[in-house]
Amino acid sequence: MSREKSIRVLVAENHRDLSDVIATIIDSEPDMRCVGQVSCANEVVAAARSQSAEVVILDLMLTGGSGMNLIGDLVSALPGLRVVVFSGLANDELVRETLHRGAAAFVTKGSDLNVLLNELRGGASAA
Repeated sequence: MSREKSIRVLVAENHRDLSDVIATIIDSEPDMRCVGQVSCANEVVAAARSQSAEVVILDLMLTGGSGMNLIGDLVSALPGLRVVVFSGLANDELVRETLHRGAAAFVTKGSDLNVLLNELRGGASAA
């Protein structure tokens, strides 16, 4: 797949080192491109719009606000955008709430990297 037709991913993560690692991994995938990184809640929707993101990796704990509150804003403002919640916090109620608000998937930070990459691709079966 050419880079022009790559899945455009925005990383919204408040830990810069982790954000950099995720961006590097995404950029190493032939069918993905990291189009931006943000750490502040008030930057996520504008960055997703301006960078024409197709997928947002969303941490629930961002600087200046909750990622949970952004899920609905993102899916309302940008129809067709996939929100993949990527969090160190996880319990059944939290996962249900994120999905209810419109997230496409919930991936814990302790998961195998291939789980995250699979969800970024739309949840198709991993090879």
